Amino acid sequence: MTATQPVDRQHQKSTGLLNHIGLKVTGGKPFSDLPRRRKVAISQLPMFFAVLFACTFALFSNAQAIYGDSLFTIGVILVLLNTVAAFVVPWQKFRREFTYLAIPAAGMIAASLIAVGAYSWLSGLTLLIAFPIFWFAWSGAMPRLTLLLSFVLPLATTLLQLWHNGIPFTVVNVVRPLLIPLVILALASTTVIVEYNTSLKSRMLRESLANSRRQTNLLNAVLNAANVGVVVVDRDGNDLLMNDIQRFQHRHAIPPEYPDPTEDKLLVRSVSPSFEASPELMPSDRRPVLRAIRQEEFTDELIALGPLHDPIYHSTSARALFDDSGAYDGAVIMFKNVTPMIEASKTKDRFLANVSHELRTPLTSILGYLELLEDDVQMTPRAVKSLDVISRNTNRLLSMVNDLLTVAAGRHQISVSEMDFGAVVQARLESMAPRAAAAGIELNQGVLCHEQVLGDALRLGQVVDNLVSNSIKYTDRGGSVTVEMDCTEDEIRLHIIDTGRGISEADLSQLFVRFFRSDDAQLSGLPGVGLGLAITRELVMAHGGTITAESEVGRGTKMTVGMPRKAVELDASSTADPRQSTTGTHS
Repeated sequence: MTATQPVDRQHQKSTGLLNHIGLKVTGGKPFSDLPRRRKVAISQLPMFFAVLFACTFALFSNAQAIYGDSLFTIGVILVLLNTVAAFVVPWQKFRREFTYLAIPAAGMIAASLIAVGAYSWLSGLTLLIAFPIFWFAWSGAMPRLTLLLSFVLPLATTLLQLWHNGIPFTVVNVVRPLLIPLVILALASTTVIVEYNTSLKSRMLRESLANSRRQTNLLNAVLNAANVGVVVVDRDGNDLLMNDIQRFQHRHAIPPEYPDPTEDKLLVRSVSPSFEASPELMPSDRRPVLRAIRQEEFTDELIALGPLHDPIYHSTSARALFDDSGAYDGAVIMFKNVTPMIEASKTKDRFLANVSHELRTPLTSILGYLELLEDDVQMTPRAVKSLDVISRNTNRLLSMVNDLLTVAAGRHQISVSEMDFGAVVQARLESMAPRAAAAGIELNQGVLCHEQVLGDALRLGQVVDNLVSNSIKYTDRGGSVTVEMDCTEDEIRLHIIDTGRGISEADLSQLFVRFFRSDDAQLSGLPGVGLGLAITRELVMAHGGTITAESEVGRGTKMTVGMPRKAVELDASSTADPRQSTTGTHS
């Protein structure tokens, strides 16, 4: 144990005792928070008790002489009246803040009278002047006047003591009591300096707090204007900030039976691939806020808040916060209301499904009657040629309608079995050869990999058809389309390489977006609705594969499909929602 430890403990005990007494006097509130009248009354009490002790000592010293001195008696009466005024006068009603300083001002006069009247028997009472002087100094109202009074008033009191008691004004008699004015001046100076520093820090703190509030209000206004709900939590998961929009969204997730629910009681639901809110509440460990507290980061994950009959869909994102040392310090979670987009998507899908069904029925009927007409041996060559044009365009229109139905259905049915991917590619190329020849395109078959993979032969054949037919469509007569495969330890890759018009870098980034058609494609007049490549990508991803495009304007395009050698394990009859690949991961 060091020598300073007992001293530190004694200091802590004394400080604790003073704090305890202070809390008892103020009723457990900080002194600055008390009403002004109560603060004035408490500030007057030290002076009152000091005079009370002086009166008590006078009783045991020379009571008759001390109390017989009119100056002493007037000073005591003035202190009593001062104390009553401190307790009774409603100081908070005065317009001027420092009106209450009339109490310490009168206290200075009373202290001087008491010190002068009792000088012969109680010479140390000049120190009573320190109480009102300290009050003035701590108020910060008139620091220069306070310092002047702290020296002049005790000095004048000591001179009056000599005069009142008939003591000659010799150098020794005048200089001897100068220590008291100097001590009071030093203490007053220290108090003024401390009060100035305290006031300065308090003002800076208030300005900092006001700036912080302005920044908070500004941030809240910006976030509300951006129409995004934001929650900021600290490292322990406690809320630090929640803007107004998020408060509104949060209220929608509160169940009626739990007015103040915990996170696991909130109505938070996962969303199915078809954008339907789950009947069951989302498990606690998968909820965005709790995941963010575990330092997980995610982007655009879809959830639904609220009752099942009235869900509000949100795209959620989270990012972790770190302090200067790099340690985790909290997280920011954002909730973007995407309900209008979800409802618009549902409405669009319903519209496409209804329109496509209505179109498919008459088209099927038209194709049936065309087949009957084509079987008529009495048809003239010109009529046969016309029927061929009608049949070809009707089939094209039916293909477009089928694409729309596929999109509207929202999912592709995948029937998984072992298959030879190379054989599927070869069969599709054979069926596409007449179309390529008719367009004047050279269709080349390169090396194919005859590997067994798990997949849907029909759907993968549709992938090959879409890619090859797309290359033929956008390659000019005399060009070529080459289809080849290569195998690695991890995957089998299919390449479709054409010498067509190519795709600009800007269009390449949107190549697999539904209903996207480049400006060149639209100006070319070639038929299409911009669904072929989007459906192709969805089918590839449903098999756990990847698809990429490389292109240069005027030099052609290379499409690459990567299929895992050990395919993703799927059920024998599973479904894959194409929207999973375009809307992000769902919680």
